[in-house]
Amino acid sequence: MSKISITKKTAWSLILSINTNTKYKTKRNIIEISEQSQKNTLQIRYNRKKNYIEDTNINLKKDIENLFHIFLPIVCFQGKFQYIAHIAQSLDGFIATESGESKYISGKENLEHIHRLRAVSDVIIVGAKTYLEDKPKLTTRLVKGNNPLIYVFDPKRILRKKDIMGDIVHLRDNLDEMKKTLHDKERQTIYIEGGGRTISYFMNKNILNKIHICLCPIILGGGRPSFIPDKYIALNNQKSFKPNHYQMGNDILFDIEIN
Repeated sequence: MSKISITKKTAWSLILSINTNTKYKTKRNIIEISEQSQKNTLQIRYNRKKNYIEDTNINLKKDIENLFHIFLPIVCFQGKFQYIAHIAQSLDGFIATESGESKYISGKENLEHIHRLRAVSDVIIVGAKTYLEDKPKLTTRLVKGNNPLIYVFDPKRILRKKDIMGDIVHLRDNLDEMKKTLHDKERQTIYIEGGGRTISYFMNKNILNKIHICLCPIILGGGRPSFIPDKYIALNNQKSFKPNHYQMGNDILFDIEIN
């Protein structure tokens, strides 16, 4: 039987449907996915333990295959809470200049990827300093999908009442309080978008399950570093990761499982 050719937009719609659907048959780590798309029934048998599509009637062109390989582990994860982070950095490990300028370090392909991460998440967390300096919209305007709830992480208490706009939630450092406010769902995806200090906080506390690091082909020569490590850490105690990596325009995305 010939494979069904689909567009990247259709593949993304399928991923969004999987993210909100709990009807799929699951046997151990095998998930049987079946979705109607126009006149076709799209089928995938996915092994979430190995992050491997065992069988499908979809023609897996490289861009479609990469999209599934990146996002199926996210939308098919097991557990109540899943914490994911993304950071875009220069070749020499900086996410912004000393003045805080960070726009357009990564290309449009990675920007779309960020919006996809937002679309599969229930909550997006951004640091207070990043929120004040960048005033990010934090929407999914570049891709199909709903906007997540926005929490501004402020453990140093630098935000004032007038800084909080609209439905944005002021989150200090009590994550249990955040969990209590989340609507009742079988699972929750919490996405930490930045900046470096906020992502480092979640990483150093061993909260993150996954991090996406976008390596961009520029050299800043200085600026704000990607990560703020524990100053007492020993090099021989550092964990070595085995990331998957994907070309995104001129950038390379490293997809790293942490916990």
